[in-house]
Parts: sequence; structure tokens; C-alpha cells
Amino acid sequence: MSWGPWSHPGHAAVLALVEERAGLAAPSCPAAAEEGIARAMARAGLTDLDAYRARLAEDPAALDDLLIELTVGETYFFRTPEHFEHLRRHALPELRERHGPSHTARLWSAACSSGEEPYSLAALLLAEGWGEHMTVYATDVSRGALARARQASYGEWSLRGPWADRIRPHLRAEGRKYVLAPEVQRRVRFSYLNLALDTWPSPESGIWKLDVIFCRNVLIYFNTATIAAVARRLHDALAEGGYLFTGPSDPPLGGLAPLESVLTEWGVLYRRPAPGTSVSVPGGSLATSTEARPAAPTPGAWVAPPREPTSSPGDAGPGPHASGVTGLPREYASTPVATPVTGPSTGPATAEARRAAVTNAARLALARGDWREAARLLGTQDDNPDTAAAAVRTLANLDARAAVSASTEAAARHPLVAGLRYLEALLLLGQGQLTDAERSIRQALYLEPTLVVAWLVLGRVLRRRGDTAGALKAWQEAELLCAALAPDAAVPLADGERASALATLARTERLRLEAALAAGEETT
Repeated sequence: MSWGPWSHPGHAAVLALVEERAGLAAPSCPAAAEEGIARAMARAGLTDLDAYRARLAEDPAALDDLLIELTVGETYFFRTPEHFEHLRRHALPELRERHGPSHTARLWSAACSSGEEPYSLAALLLAEGWGEHMTVYATDVSRGALARARQASYGEWSLRGPWADRIRPHLRAEGRKYVLAPEVQRRVRFSYLNLALDTWPSPESGIWKLDVIFCRNVLIYFNTATIAAVARRLHDALAEGGYLFTGPSDPPLGGLAPLESVLTEWGVLYRRPAPGTSVSVPGGSLATSTEARPAAPTPGAWVAPPREPTSSPGDAGPGPHASGVTGLPREYASTPVATPVTGPSTGPATAEARRAAVTNAARLALARGDWREAARLLGTQDDNPDTAAAAVRTLANLDARAAVSASTEAAARHPLVAGLRYLEALLLLGQGQLTDAERSIRQALYLEPTLVVAWLVLGRVLRRRGDTAGALKAWQEAELLCAALAPDAAVPLADGERASALATLARTERLRLEAALAAGEETT
């Protein structure tokens, strides 16, 4: 037991039991966890932590009550509408095409909380004409939440999302509440299920051969071992070709189960490979593979950090730099030429001569207008994402526009590597393609929300796009992330830069923008 620090050792014992029973990871904020335990103990009528732990061990209802305190039951109808739109536009039509009009779609809301998510799924399928051809399973570890879900009575807070209008036709006002119509309620089957336990998938529970799984914003609470186990069971619960949607804050599942990762404009979703294909898992048992996926976003040390600006912030646009490289952000242009590790065997005796030969061959290919050949020579499509990234950096020092294309292909080849998306964003920013740069940097942050350098770049992109409020928030986020690190801690993808230095950079960027806003030089 290493959790803490705690005001009383009994808190650690209580949370150890929670981890054992529900697979929850150590809370990130001990003070908040202690407050939650205190509230749950008060409801249980207990003041002694040892007695409370004993109660939790024997009373599932008491454990459920504590789980509500330790997790955030944040939900509303059609939360993260991009997921529902992808389901509507892509997954459902494909299911119908693949299985025919008589197919009954099987969907699962794996952590349904108070029911808004599974009811949203049912309402969507009704609107798309699936009628009786759907079954929506909804499970949760909290029996209290399930009871509220079955009541199907909601307040305005559940309707705060941008897609709330899609559920309103199914609601009937009763005082200050809204009651969901029976035609939606009866499509959803609620039941208790602890995702951390090896009780699913199974025909008895209905949790198997599913076409679509929504398991969103719950994996973030689990410890590493439980995440891996749940990922494998989610794969096993899917039908071949089935879709898995996780939340923006959930950890990536690539490498934990033989799931195909699909990168979209809004983030990553997963699929169980269709018949005849499979995806290997590093260290796993599946042998057939189209491409070995990384176990997680793989940060490397191959991208230079945003440097302390030497002129006004946000000036990372195209233009000549001291290094002689054009069209790159200053921080990127300052990086040394990467070491190409692939290429034709030209016979030089030394590695340095071989690198020079490969680079020269790539330069000649670029002179012929064949950037693909240059990229191939340098190894931008290497199976190793770090090698691919280094090759893209080398290409960027030869031809920035070619590097943009190569980085996009490399990122597509390694869809779970946040660093490649970050590199792509830097290159796009250097080319002045702000819309695409913002998309790429947000994808990087989707894959790795704590990537400090990505928040710094997002701030620059947003400021150049005129979103000063967004820029300030991005730099504030970078400051907060740096503050959570030891001052001398090396920041991922920051080329050895320390947290204190990047915190200073983020603060400087923010203060300069605030000063510009106060002086009327920029507007919100």
C-alpha cells in the first residue's frame, strides 16, 4: 500500500478494498477521496474507519455508495455527440449493409450511470429506423445509479448538451422534471455489472456478440492491471467488426487487446477486426497481424520543445530561420538532422557516411519532385514510430512540404502515437495551415491529454486563429501540468527541457497575451 499521504491510515485500507473489489486506481486527489469517504461513512452511520472498512467488505450496497463518491457520474443526453454522429453516419449503415434489414443491433452502455447514455443510444436508433431491431444493454456498478436510470426522470442538467433536442421529443414534463417516454425506456435493459470482475462476456448476461459498445469515461478510474483485463474482455464481448467507443479521457487500448484502432477527426475508436483479419498485441497470443500496434502512445525524445520565444509569441509561421531551414516553427527548425536508419545499402563503411549517402539520395529524389521516394529512403514509414518520426524530421530539414505529407502518412500508420500527431501539427503550423494544425494537435491531446508541449502549441495555434480565450486556457493547462511535476523533471517530447522552464514559457505566453488584451492590441 503506497497511497497517500492520508490523514489517517484507515483511508488507505478503505481504498485498498475498493481497488480489490472494483479495480479502481488510487485517486489523484487524496483530499477529495477523504471527503468522499467521510460523506459515505456519515450516510452509513459510522465514524470509525476500521468499522467502515468491515462494513464495505460485507455490504455491497455500502460499497456501491462509496463508489459513487469516488467516481464522477458526470453524464447527460448525447454526451460527446461526435460518437453518436459516427454511429449514425458510419456504424449503423455498415451494420445494415453487412447483416441485412432483419438484423437486430446489439448495443451496450457499459457504465451507464443514471441512464442518459443508453437512452440516447435507443433514441438515436429509433430515429434511424431501427424500431424493433435493436437491443440496448446498460450496466453499472452502482445499484443506486441503476435505480435512478430505471426511473427515467431527469432535470434540465441532463439536457445541457448540444444534442439535447434529439431527446426532447421523447420527454414529458412533470413539474420540474422530464419523464422519458415508454417507447424509449423499453428498448433498454438495465442490470448490475462490475467491469472489474471476470463475469463477462457471457451469453447469460447478454454481454457478448455486441455490435457497439460505449465504455466511456470509466477506464480512467481503473488501475493498470484492470484496464488491461477490461480491454481484453471488451474485445471478446464484441462481434466481429463491432465498434468500441471510449471516452476522451480514457487510456488508449491499443496493445492491450487485438483491437483495430481507427483515428477520426475527433479522436480514436476501436473495432474488433472483421473476419479474416486480426491485430497482434505485443506479447499477446494472436499471431496474425496486419500491423503490430503500440501498447500506448509512445513518447520519444525526437521533437524539440517550444523554446523561449525570441520575438512575439505565436510567430511560428513560415519563414527563414537561423538554421537555414524554411517553413518550420522555430522550435522545430532548431533540431538537428535526425539519424536515418533505413535506406539502400550504398556501401559506405561508416554509419556517418551511410547517413550522408541516404540523405543525399533523398535530396536527389526531392530534386526530381519525388517526395515519396525521399520519404521511403529516409524511413518515414518505418514500423518503429520513433524511427519514422526521426525520418520525418530529417525530411523536414530538406523539404518542409514533403515532410507534412510524410508526417500525415506516418501518423496514420501509427494512429495511437501522440508524438507523431504533435510533429504533424508543428509542420502544419510552420506551413500556416492553422485549421489542420489545430486538428492535429487536438488529436495528439486526445491521445495524450497531459502532453505539455502540445498544450503550448495549441495555445499558439489558437492565438493565431484569433481564439484568445482558448489560447489562454491552453497555456494555463500547460502551466498546471508543469506545476504537477517536479521542477527539474524532464517533460516528454521536450528534448530534455525541464518542467520549470516550460512552466515559465507557458506563463510568459499567457501574460503577454493578457497584456495585449488589456492594452486593446488584441480582442477576445
